[in-house]
Amino acid sequence: MIQGALLSEANAVSTEDRRQHLSFIQAVITRMSQASSSSKSWLLPIVTATYGYAVTGKSILVALLGCLAVLVFGVLDANYLKQERAFRKLYDEVASGRPIPAFSMNPALASPAGNGANYWPDWPDVRSWAVAPVYGPLLLAGLGLITWLLCR
Repeated sequence: MIQGALLSEANAVSTEDRRQHLSFIQAVITRMSQASSSSKSWLLPIVTATYGYAVTGKSILVALLGCLAVLVFGVLDANYLKQERAFRKLYDEVASGRPIPAFSMNPALASPAGNGANYWPDWPDVRSWAVAPVYGPLLLAGLGLITWLLCR
């Protein structure tokens, strides 16, 4: 019964409404992409300052703080990527004409049944080319700095 209502509602959506719906979804995808870029931009001066001070002040605690910042920003960025992927899937579903309620911005509607909302990034999100190659070396540099400070 609910599927029938969704189908009739999806068929009743005009082409212009679908275009506007796709535009709304694209705006969210763009915001997620910009937020990901901003998180990288914010992290670089934080890491530079913490690692630089850790070297000059010989402070393991500050180096650990820098590593914590890398982890926090890495998880945040991976979450932005996860959300962006979910909205891209919603975009594909709306564009293909599948029965998504008009102007719905819920990406869970594009997920397979039984795939509940998970707000933490998954391993593929963390390993992606947009996250791991940026945050991995910064974390390794911090761990190397901590090791160097411990051995001095």
